[in-house]
Amino acid sequence: MSKKASESSVNKSIPVVVQSEGAFNAGIVLTEQNYDIWSQLIEMQIAERDKISYIRNKTKPPKESDAGYEKWYAENQKVKRWLLMSMSPEIMRRYLRLPTAYDIWDALSKAFYDGSDELQVFTLNQKDFSSKQNGKMLFIYYGELIEIFQMLDHRDKVVMNDPEDIKAYHKSIERLRVHIFLASLDEDFDPIRREILRRDTIPNLDECYSLVRREAVRNTSFKGDSGALEPSALVARNRSTQNPQNRPNNGKTTNGIDKSFYKCDQCNRTGHTKSRCFELVGYPEWWDHSRSKKNQKASSTTAVVETQTLKDVTEQASALVLT
Repeated sequence: MSKKASESSVNKSIPVVVQSEGAFNAGIVLTEQNYDIWSQLIEMQIAERDKISYIRNKTKPPKESDAGYEKWYAENQKVKRWLLMSMSPEIMRRYLRLPTAYDIWDALSKAFYDGSDELQVFTLNQKDFSSKQNGKMLFIYYGELIEIFQMLDHRDKVVMNDPEDIKAYHKSIERLRVHIFLASLDEDFDPIRREILRRDTIPNLDECYSLVRREAVRNTSFKGDSGALEPSALVARNRSTQNPQNRPNNGKTTNGIDKSFYKCDQCNRTGHTKSRCFELVGYPEWWDHSRSKKNQKASSTTAVVETQTLKDVTEQASALVLT
């Protein structure tokens, strides 16, 4: 084997390892599947460092004899390194030898971007039109729907010049997405869905989500099921419970909710549900434990009275039968 062939064989077997310099950290590595997200995040990172012109071909390379060539070359190499360091090694090797950061960015766009692919747009539209909540927590389902809408926006190639036409187009898209969101919610949200659609002016998507979310929090509060609450609502509810000013008031109205019809399966008392029973979740610091003893004594006395009454009735019935 020749010396050149031997060196070539060694080079192929050694992985590419590039040491990072500087503070650039994209937080994402380009793979064969995530170009759409990667490109947006990388573009934001580069724009933060005032180097966006290097990937948009607005900073042209000067001649080597020009005074500003060395500065341009250093800046171009820096942006090239940012791009290459955020790629997987397999992809990095394909673009390592390209001369400018723009050449790398443009080649990646041609290789990976599928925005003009009608099948991708069709698939996304199919997902949003057929989507259903199906018992998912509201904030999780809404986030999934928003992600689909954003991917569609990224692929929207409609070009308009008139400001009024642009406004009308966006309003039409927003209205359609409100309908998709409302139609895909579970049956529990029928009342708030009808309320929103009866309005003369339909709220935008964010406002609709806010209204539906409030309804979800109210429904969960009535059911006493903290497991179905969104994290922010659960934190707010826990703070309200821990606040001495919002302590339970023996089954009376709390925060506008009448709890008198609640009954606990654990202790058989009214005013709360099993998920909020202190016998299971623990007693708070402000709890008067003498109340529990009194209630236990009263329950015991009541049980004795009921037992004695039942005994008397039984004896009387036996006497009647014998006579």
